[in-house]
Amino acid sequence: MISIPLVLLLSVVLWLLLHAHEDANIAIMESNERLSVQLGEKTIDYVFATIRGDALYLAELSSLQQWLDTGDPAAFSRLTEDLLAFTQFRQLYDKTRFMDEHGQEVVRTSYNEGKPIIAPQEKLQNQFELDFVQKTLALGDKTVYISPFEPTIEHGTIVHPIKPTIRFSVPVFDSKNQLRGLIVLNYRGDRLMKRLQAISDLSLGNLGLVNDKGNWLLEPHPAGQGGFMFRSQGTESFSNKFGEEMWSFISRESPIGQWMHEKGLFTYTRVSPSKIQNPMGGLNIKGTEEWILVSHIPSQIIAASTAEYARNLALAFIVLTILLLVLSGVFAHYVVLREKAETKVRASEAQFRELLESAPEAIMLVDQTGCIALINSQTEKWFGYSRNELVGQSAEQLIPERYRKEHPITLQLSATTVAHPISSGSELHGRRKDGSEFPIEISLSPLETEQGILITSIIRDISARKQTEEARQRVQARYRDLVNNLPMGVFRSIPDAKGSFLEINPAMVNIFEAESAEQLSAHSFSEFYCDPAERKILMGKVLLQGHIYGEEVRLRTLKGREFYAALTAVMKKDETVGIYFDGIVEDISVRKENERRINRLNKRLQVRSKELEAINRELEAFSYSVSHDLRAPLRAMDGFSRTLLDEYADQLDNRGRDRLQRIRVAAQRMAELIDGLLKLSRVTRAELKWEVVDLTLLANEILSTLEQMEPERIVQYSVQPSLIARGDKQLLRIMLDNLLSNAWKFTAQSQKAFIEVGCNVDEERIIYFVRDNGAGFDMAYADKLFGVFQRLHDTHEFPGTGIGLATVQRVIHKHGGQIWAESAIDQGATFYFTLDEKEIV
Repeated sequence: MISIPLVLLLSVVLWLLLHAHEDANIAIMESNERLSVQLGEKTIDYVFATIRGDALYLAELSSLQQWLDTGDPAAFSRLTEDLLAFTQFRQLYDKTRFMDEHGQEVVRTSYNEGKPIIAPQEKLQNQFELDFVQKTLALGDKTVYISPFEPTIEHGTIVHPIKPTIRFSVPVFDSKNQLRGLIVLNYRGDRLMKRLQAISDLSLGNLGLVNDKGNWLLEPHPAGQGGFMFRSQGTESFSNKFGEEMWSFISRESPIGQWMHEKGLFTYTRVSPSKIQNPMGGLNIKGTEEWILVSHIPSQIIAASTAEYARNLALAFIVLTILLLVLSGVFAHYVVLREKAETKVRASEAQFRELLESAPEAIMLVDQTGCIALINSQTEKWFGYSRNELVGQSAEQLIPERYRKEHPITLQLSATTVAHPISSGSELHGRRKDGSEFPIEISLSPLETEQGILITSIIRDISARKQTEEARQRVQARYRDLVNNLPMGVFRSIPDAKGSFLEINPAMVNIFEAESAEQLSAHSFSEFYCDPAERKILMGKVLLQGHIYGEEVRLRTLKGREFYAALTAVMKKDETVGIYFDGIVEDISVRKENERRINRLNKRLQVRSKELEAINRELEAFSYSVSHDLRAPLRAMDGFSRTLLDEYADQLDNRGRDRLQRIRVAAQRMAELIDGLLKLSRVTRAELKWEVVDLTLLANEILSTLEQMEPERIVQYSVQPSLIARGDKQLLRIMLDNLLSNAWKFTAQSQKAFIEVGCNVDEERIIYFVRDNGAGFDMAYADKLFGVFQRLHDTHEFPGTGIGLATVQRVIHKHGGQIWAESAIDQGATFYFTLDEKEIV
């Protein structure tokens, strides 16, 4: 006990030292890395400022301006010499070029193997298609364009090995401020990379450079031996090396920052070539790429920097811990010897008090005078008195006054010699300080001490037990009410020879027509089976499966009435009664009678269905006769009448020719009626082929056909879009064709004919409609509208067979819908119809 706190304190001190060392070490690393990144940024700033100055200097070179103004060959020769001298002096640029405003190289000097050379005229190229040429020519005066890292391109191909190049270009204007071309300096990117690599070698971190797309321009050391090589593939990206989380942080956070990650310390700053401070001032700079300068110290290096210090602290901890253990042992030895003596004195008292305080019941020690000598904390909690308020006081104050004469504790205590609970056939109650009472049990036991005999009183609060019993009684009462109020019989029985009932509810008494539950309990369940074989089968199922559900059996009441019942039973087992059954009996006689009625109705329906099939066969035979037997004489009548009119017209008078013409018209009229009946019959017999149907498309096709048939008529029509239904496409086309043909026919005398197709949606269904502003009809005759051969207009005024609307009604009914119409004379008509919405997807 002595050594543990000291060792813990030593551990804390050494841990704090290690933590402080780590913090100081990391702070130094962070400061150094920030300086390294800042130095790299300044290096880029210095290099780019120098190159921009060179580009601007060459754009205003006197020999260049003179040649542009005069075109003198001598001036051009001086220009070539000046560029050659510039390349020799600077030694920074692979190429120095002047291009005209069309991108054609005019002069190009190169620094090759330590010597400046001038490209011959035949090797000069036109590079107008290159991006940096076009962007530079679009700039204003004294504006420098800085390209991203790009490979060197000769004659349209990339030069190998790849040489990453940054092109600094500036537009060139003559003395008349006319654009004449551009100066281009090709700066070798590896020169900049070597400067950054030198800075990286001076610090613990590995300095790297990436572009705004996350591709490496300079990879961190040591993987970056060739890191300055131009890379563009995603496999060489920053996120591939360090993860998407790190790239998201440095690419989206503040322009400069530092982050300690599980992969190490990252220090970064954003470097924009177009935003680097310009010492010349007022110079416009355009760039297309932003760089991020990143320094990374791997987590292994950070951990290694403190590992040695941690090992030294661990060694110190071991030595000091051993020393503390030895000193603690010596000190503890003398402490233990002293405590042993004190422990023996306090042992008995401590054990007694611990036992007393840990008891779940209230315990009191009462002397022979009835005064309280000692109590535990549970007594204080239950009775609400403090220890000082009870010790030395009479124990009677804890008993309600009405119980003191009947159960005086002091008299009980004086006579008690063995432990026993107080009980007089009535409940005991305790009295709290606030006067409230609660039920208790008391056990008394004598205890001999030096001060005399003390009586131990153990008091139990039985409030929870009382509440549990009352709750159980309430639950049992609710359960009994629920069972008694059920409309079906509920029983419990045992599978003895008699199948005696253990419990039944009132519904069982009513179902079996008993006068009382006692009368029904005097009988066994097996007596109520009409067929003993059914009982054996059901008993076998219950014993095999453990249950039966809804088994239909025939039972008999005490009065001998037979009825059908649904029997459900579950087999259970109890230690007291053994195996028993809980079950439900439901009188299903009414249901069985309904089932018999339904079966009789089904049989009648089957007979009716056969009759309808016979009628349909007769109708088919009639249709066949109409189609074949009646058509032949009609064709003969029409043919011979036409022959008489053609060949013997000159032998007949006007009255005879009129009579023959009437015969022909009647025969043709009869043929049209037969055709209508056949179409109606086919619609009635057709089987539905359900599919999704675009009613809008069908309506537009039908109206377009009607327009082509009567091009001289001008009819305006409107079809609501997206009218989608589900049904038989051919039948729905026939239905719409008849409705729209009627609308077209009955608007023939309207000056501004109009037809509309649409739908209305209410809470229950979709109501489609076809509306016109034609002749209309009298609603008094609406009940004849859909009858076969029923017409509400004269044939000479509006021709037709009177079968079209009957066909429409048959189609709608086959689709489970309804059709009706609203109209007034000379105010048009509207036909409404519905389809079975259950079939619509």
